[in-house]
Amino acid sequence: MSIINNTLNLDMMIRKPLTRGFKMHIDFSISLGKSKHYQSVFAHIVDVCGVVSAIHNNIFKTWFQSMLEHGNFMYNCPVTEGHYFLRNWRMDAHMVPQYLYAGDYRVNCHMFFGKLKTKHEDFVVEMKIFALLKSS
Repeated sequence: MSIINNTLNLDMMIRKPLTRGFKMHIDFSISLGKSKHYQSVFAHIVDVCGVVSAIHNNIFKTWFQSMLEHGNFMYNCPVTEGHYFLRNWRMDAHMVPQYLYAGDYRVNCHMFFGKLKTKHEDFVVEMKIFALLKSS
């Protein structure tokens, strides 16, 4: 994964199918001054297959639809094994929730099956993305 000039590029290999029940805990945290401490602003557990197949739009569906235009992601579940990519994707201003103020952010994406933070959790992958959100 790389972010250059506000553009995200990503390559990933899926080694086993991602089926219903695949979830992502996404946490947007803002930096507290010059310290390395972050405070959570927004956190949510997303049913990834549910977002992909949802009829109604929400912020996650908007992001996913935008990513579909820049990659080879599946339109439905299960997601089969293989190489998936995202090229030249930018999060446009209309995709940033209004409650996120300008600042330094850490976005933690923890992907799993089962129930988060229990012995029934089957961890898949975790990504941390650091981003600077400027005021417009």
